[in-house]
Amino acid sequence: MTEAPRRLKVAVTGAGLTHSPDGREGWAVRAHIPALKALPDWYEVVAVCTTRRETAEASARHFAIAHAFASVENMLSALPEIDIVCVSARPVHHYRIAAAALRAGKHVYCEQPLGVSTVQAEELSALATRNGLRTVVGHQSHYEPATLHMAELVREGYIGGPLAFNHTYFVSNYIAPRPSHRQWLFQSEMGGHPGYRSGHSLDRVHTVLGQDVTAICADMAVKVPERRALDRAGVIRSDQVDNMNYLLRAGNDVMGTMQVSFTAWFGTGNHFEVYGTEGMLMLATGDSPAWSKATGQGDPARGELKLYGARADIDRLVSDPTAPERLQKQFQEIPIPARHCYVEGIERGRATFLVAQTWCAFARAIHEGRECAPSFRDKLKIHRVWDAAEESLRTKSWRDVNYSGI
Repeated sequence: MTEAPRRLKVAVTGAGLTHSPDGREGWAVRAHIPALKALPDWYEVVAVCTTRRETAEASARHFAIAHAFASVENMLSALPEIDIVCVSARPVHHYRIAAAALRAGKHVYCEQPLGVSTVQAEELSALATRNGLRTVVGHQSHYEPATLHMAELVREGYIGGPLAFNHTYFVSNYIAPRPSHRQWLFQSEMGGHPGYRSGHSLDRVHTVLGQDVTAICADMAVKVPERRALDRAGVIRSDQVDNMNYLLRAGNDVMGTMQVSFTAWFGTGNHFEVYGTEGMLMLATGDSPAWSKATGQGDPARGELKLYGARADIDRLVSDPTAPERLQKQFQEIPIPARHCYVEGIERGRATFLVAQTWCAFARAIHEGRECAPSFRDKLKIHRVWDAAEESLRTKSWRDVNYSGI
């Protein structure tokens, strides 16, 4: 009988409880810890770390975790048995925490962006490679079953050669009233690249097409400079870009558009359509499941992605000619094979499910001694896309993406 893999010991940073009035706890609390707790055969959460001892201890008690720390360096020194550090703090702290973990010989799961500059991303990617460590970036939608199947079908030639694509993401995060502890989201220096909130969408384009974005013409702006505060009088002001529009080229000749808006009341979430020489595929967000505002009990999910598609039957269209207008919307939902669902017991459509999917993929990669996508190297490519986007905005022109050295 094959022996089960050793459980990996994980320390989660940024795991403080905020008791937010909208029920939306920090990402580590509402997604990472519940996901890891749902994977007891793979992982053991041995420590949490925040910037304040009392918040770390409160989180440790709430989730029955043995150790609490207010310093990443102290945590790494006190618990040398840690295998993985989960970096789920604010983006401005990603580089410092991830670098400390990598220097200590730990694998790293880091939320995006990979630091607040491309230089920081380059240094982290090089450090991981130099130390022979495994990394993964928190683009949890990478492991959405519908996205995995869409990418598989594109590789298999379902749509023929890709010609064009359109990706939109409409949500209300930057226009709805927010609690004051979320102020950092609206400060440009906290995220670095002005377009960093487009990272998940860019990863999906790279993943599904299997081709990198090679050129970009970008427009970005702050459309909503303030929103009501939930827990105090007044407003929360913002200088962080909340709308991003991109014209894109992927590979040599695939044309595409991307619009990411965080100021869309009652937005439709993700929508991604790809058209090829022989058919089309489309992802669209389904209904959102119910959720509880109770602290640490799940997350306010946006709904499970559904996959739709259709293939052209050229011989039939020649033998029985059909006007092009009659071909519109002639697609159907495509069932998702069970092999793309790695976890059980978590409702699909929740972010916790997707994070658990990513943690499963990461554990397998570590045990098998191989790279896990999206790795720090993969994320470095997206940082280079952001560099080109910023240059495009400055020059008001198309800019090529520079992948040299990756």
